[in-house]
Amino acid sequence: MSLPMVKYESAYHARALPFITDAGSIDYVAHEKTLPRPEIFISSDLTQATPAVGFAISAFRGKDCQKMVDEDCGVIVDSIVKARNSQKIVISSVSLLNHSIKDEGAAKLAQLIKGTEGVGVEVFNLHGNDIGSLGCAAICEALKGNEIVKDLRISENPIGRNGGYALAEMMEINGSLQRLDCGSCDLTTDNVIAIMSVMRKNELIEKLSIFNVRNFSRQEDLSKHATRMLEFNNTLVELNFDRNGVGDDGAILFSWTLEHKNNTLRHLSLSGNKIGVVGAESLASLLIRHSNLISLNLANNRICDDGAKAFGSALASNKSLRSLNLRNNSLKDSGLVSVALGMQENSTLSELKLWGNEFGQDSCNEFLALVESRFDYFGVKVDFMPFMVKDGGYSIAEQQE
Repeated sequence: MSLPMVKYESAYHARALPFITDAGSIDYVAHEKTLPRPEIFISSDLTQATPAVGFAISAFRGKDCQKMVDEDCGVIVDSIVKARNSQKIVISSVSLLNHSIKDEGAAKLAQLIKGTEGVGVEVFNLHGNDIGSLGCAAICEALKGNEIVKDLRISENPIGRNGGYALAEMMEINGSLQRLDCGSCDLTTDNVIAIMSVMRKNELIEKLSIFNVRNFSRQEDLSKHATRMLEFNNTLVELNFDRNGVGDDGAILFSWTLEHKNNTLRHLSLSGNKIGVVGAESLASLLIRHSNLISLNLANNRICDDGAKAFGSALASNKSLRSLNLRNNSLKDSGLVSVALGMQENSTLSELKLWGNEFGQDSCNEFLALVESRFDYFGVKVDFMPFMVKDGGYSIAEQQE
């Protein structure tokens, strides 16, 4: 069910809030973000709202909008708490993305999820702020006694090593969290070890995003701990492990674990790593032999043509995969033709991403035929569009979503 979108006027504050637009809306770019509908326009203290369940507050930065600061967080918290106490308004989602919220602001926002009830927030999204270890610790402390929040996204915040430990400690106690996004947070290898150790026994979290970790080892330590966790975990459905230095050995570990030890993971993202031909062949073999994967993201690796040929063979036989991303992998014409030939036999893939590779005349020809026939019939979405030029040759263009 779609959540109504709550909007704010700036009259509540003594000064105009810097993230308020001329139209008086926090939700500045809702039409671009495909945010939930219908929208409900109310004043900043929510007094014009009709009591209901499931309002969502979002403050995405729009063009010409200044960033929110810690002081603004207090305004939001005060108005939400007032609405909760006076009119029983439930705010089920708080998303304050890409602002300048620091530790003090995070501590204020943590009041919204403190205790067993809070104000009913299920989604708590603070992606892209300036929250450090103290702010993260305040949020984690609030979550220890919270049984409502299901989705915590704190990615792109410099929470550091101490913040990572706070997350791991909270995960051992919290009894509601189903999604955790802590990517690009200046976490260390020790933090990954702690989080993966907790995840071995965790029976709630279904989606985990832990990418771009500060890892200085060349021994695939992060891959070892992640795959070891997957051997024991029976709940995780989606894992984002982008930009963690995963190489061929790590890809082999993931392939072996998913074939022999784990039957629950459905979505795996290993974008921006160091996976080459050997690792690609291992993952492709997994898709041929046995796989429950629905989506596989290998964008921005270096699987080259031989790796693409392995995936072409996998696509010809695999019946489970729905999405494959091989963008920016140094694929040339022969490798791309192999993928196209595999797609001639495939009837289950619904999304294929190949932009950023070197399409030649042969691959453009093959994919043009597919786009006009099988892709159209089966509803396959692609991020590229081949077309014939005036001289009878072929060219390729990026297909925007």
